[in-house]
Amino acid sequence: MIQITGLTKVRSKGEPPAVLDLTFDARPGMVTVLLGDEGAGKSTAVRLMLELERGQGITLFDGRPYRRIRRPEREIGVLLPGLGEGAAAVAGNPGRKARGHLRMLAAAVGVPTRRADELLEQTRLATVAEQRLRTFSPGMHRRLSLAAALLGDPGTLLLDAPTEGLSPRNVEWFHSFLRSFAVAGGTVLVTTRTPQEAAQLADRVVTLDRGRLVADQPVAEFCRTRLSLEVAVRGPQMARLADLLVSQGAEVRPDGGAGLAVAGIDRTEIGELAYRNGILLHELADRVVEQPVPRAALPVASGRSGRLRLQSESGRAHEEAHAATSGATPPAPESSATPGHQPARPVPTVPVPTVPVPTVPEPTVPEPTVPEPVSEGRPRDDAAVRFTRALPVAAVAAALPALARPAQAVEPVRTEPVRPEAEPPRRRESAADLLTDDTVRLGRVTTGKAPATPDDHRSE
Repeated sequence: MIQITGLTKVRSKGEPPAVLDLTFDARPGMVTVLLGDEGAGKSTAVRLMLELERGQGITLFDGRPYRRIRRPEREIGVLLPGLGEGAAAVAGNPGRKARGHLRMLAAAVGVPTRRADELLEQTRLATVAEQRLRTFSPGMHRRLSLAAALLGDPGTLLLDAPTEGLSPRNVEWFHSFLRSFAVAGGTVLVTTRTPQEAAQLADRVVTLDRGRLVADQPVAEFCRTRLSLEVAVRGPQMARLADLLVSQGAEVRPDGGAGLAVAGIDRTEIGELAYRNGILLHELADRVVEQPVPRAALPVASGRSGRLRLQSESGRAHEEAHAATSGATPPAPESSATPGHQPARPVPTVPVPTVPVPTVPEPTVPEPTVPEPVSEGRPRDDAAVRFTRALPVAAVAAALPALARPAQAVEPVRTEPVRPEAEPPRRRESAADLLTDDTVRLGRVTTGKAPATPDDHRSE
C-alpha cells in the first residue's frame, strides 16, 4: 500500500508550486491512475515519492518511507522515463544485448541470473534476447525497462507514463499485464495524460490540475463525470437525419461540414432509422468524448501550516481595546480590499458626560506595584481598559470647565495598572496573504543548498 500525504514542491520564489498538498492512497489489488495534462505535476509527484527530489510531505510504502527500506528494489519496482524523449527513450546502452543488460542488473540487485531469463520470457523478449538495444523498437525498450523493474520480485509497481508513444498493440499488452499484477495482490500506481486510457486501466482515478488534487474517484464515477459516449455520423442528407433523430429524443450537434455528433441513442438504432427512411450514410461509429477537467480552486489554507487563526467578535474587540491602551496599531479586519491596503479606522471617542474626570493629584513618587498574574485564557477587565485609555483632544477641551469646580464634586476613580500581555497582538491575515506566506516559506526551505549524498541504487 502506498500512502501519500501532503506532497508539496516549490521550484523557485514567486512561481506557483509544482505540487501542492497532494494526498491520496494507492491500495493493494487495485490499479491507481494519476491523471493530468502535461505540466500537471504527475512526474514531479512520482519523483517526490521516491525522494529523487526535495520537497515537503511524506510517502509511506507499507508504512515505511522509501529511504528506510533496506532493499527497496526487492519491494518496489520503478519504471521512469529513460534516456531520450517520449517514445525514443531507451532502456540502456544501445551497444549491449538485451540478455546481457538484464543479467547485469540482476547481479546488481542480488538475484540469480535465471531470474533475468524468466523475465525475458514473461515480457515476450526471449526471441530478441541476443539482439543489441539499438535495434529495439519503442515497445521493446519499454518491456525491457519493465523487466528490469520486476527483477527483485516486488509487490508494488510505480510507473511514470509507461505506455506513452507506444502502438495500440503494446498498450493493450501493458494494460493486461498490469491488471494481472494487481489481481495477484500487487499495488500498481501509473501516471497518464489520457482519460480514455485511465478509464480502461484503472480501478481508481486521481486527477491533478496545476499540481493540486481535484478528484479522487472510482473508475465508474470517473467515466460518468468525465467521459461521454457519442456516435459520429456522416453523409449527404444530415439535415433530414437530424430532424428524425431529434424526434426520437436524441441530442444532436453539428460535427464538421457534413457530420453529426449524436448522444442519447446508440449506433444500431441510428443505422436502422437511416435505412428505413432511405438516408445514405458514409460513417457511423462510436467514440468517447472527454468532458472538461474540473479546475483546481486555491485552498484558503491547507491546515498543515498552522497559521489559520479563528477569532470571535468578542476576541476582536478585546484586541482593539488593548491596542488603544498600549498605543499599538489595531489589527485591520479582513475585507475584500486590495491586499496590503489597510482601511482607516475611526478614532474611538468617549462621551464627556458619561466619563468622570479624575482630579489632578499632586506629584508623588508612585510606589512600585506588582501586577496580578494573569492566567492564560482569563478574560480582561473591560472597565479598567475603558477608564485608562487616552482621551481625545476635543474631549479634554470640553472637560476643562469641570476642572474648576470644587474637588469634592468629583469622585476619584480607581484605576488599575494595565496587565502586560504575554505577547503583542498579531495582525490577522487574509486567505490570499496566508497562501502567499506559505508559498514563500516553502520556497525558503526548499531553495537552500541540499547536502551532498552519495549515489546509491535509489537514484538510478
